[in-house]
Amino acid sequence: MERADNNSRLYRIFRELQEKGLIGRGRRLVQCRFTFSMQGCPALNCIRYRRAFYDRYLSRASDDTLRFVLLHEEGHIRKGSPLLSVLPALPVLPYLLLLRYPPIDSLLPVVLPSLQAGGLPIAKLASIALLLLTVVFAYRAYYRRVYDEEFTADRYAAEVMKLCYRVRDPGALLQNLLSGLRTGASASRSRRSAHLSQVIPGFLRPEPDYRPSISERVQRVRDATGP
Repeated sequence: MERADNNSRLYRIFRELQEKGLIGRGRRLVQCRFTFSMQGCPALNCIRYRRAFYDRYLSRASDDTLRFVLLHEEGHIRKGSPLLSVLPALPVLPYLLLLRYPPIDSLLPVVLPSLQAGGLPIAKLASIALLLLTVVFAYRAYYRRVYDEEFTADRYAAEVMKLCYRVRDPGALLQNLLSGLRTGASASRSRRSAHLSQVIPGFLRPEPDYRPSISERVQRVRDATGP
């Protein structure tokens, strides 16, 4: 990761929010080639962003829009759940359990002998099934939490913009931002998403079940901040 350009407008606004105490004093703004867009990272105490994403989608945005984006990521760090960093590791647990405890077939001596007579590796099949179930539920729980935290981060940014910057309708700010990002999405990305939807089963895909719609996010912001 590289530190953000100190002379960039994004960094200037980031520093302004820090001085007001709206972003943590010890927080850092860094460029990261491994981040697709912009992301608050509590583990590293920083907000990471991809330079190409900023240049393409945010470099011409208004100062208030950049403030909202940075505050949204700060909202993820301040209001988010630490479980988000733990849930992706849950699929490893069945393997750890199998290493710690005796094989499954030794726990069911009455039922399994007849099945094992047919040559079925019951313990292996059971461990694979358990792993798959854990993966599915961990995936759904992870994206369900991501879904909910988008509203939490939106609300933090919207309340700050209304109280500290006198933005009358933070929902309009959010709507313009999200609509611009969606409109500016490349055709290649759309093709990749279409291909992905054919490969990954519907119950595993984060879209549309786990990504809030623009209208829902805007409406919740307006409900939270009032007229």
